[in-house]
Amino acid sequence: MQSEHKNKTFTEEDSGTKTDALIKLGLITVGTQIATEVLHRAARYPLLVFGLGMAAGAYAHRHRKKIIRTARQIQHQTKNLLPFQSEDP
Repeated sequence: MQSEHKNKTFTEEDSGTKTDALIKLGLITVGTQIATEVLHRAARYPLLVFGLGMAAGAYAHRHRKKIIRTARQIQHQTKNLLPFQSEDP
């Protein structure tokens, strides 16, 4: 057992996937920080926040069927992921 563990080497593909994951995590972190700053600055202007809410509502209304379909697909995938859940809503 120990000899197998010592002889195991990491390939370039292994390090590439780890590097890709770290890069994605870094980008998500930076994106979150930027979005937080933008929202804090936008919160100073109530009319801008109201306008953003109107735009989000219009988008949700226009694409409501697709949103509902996607939510149901995610719900179905979650049931497959967790088989011990009851079928009752």
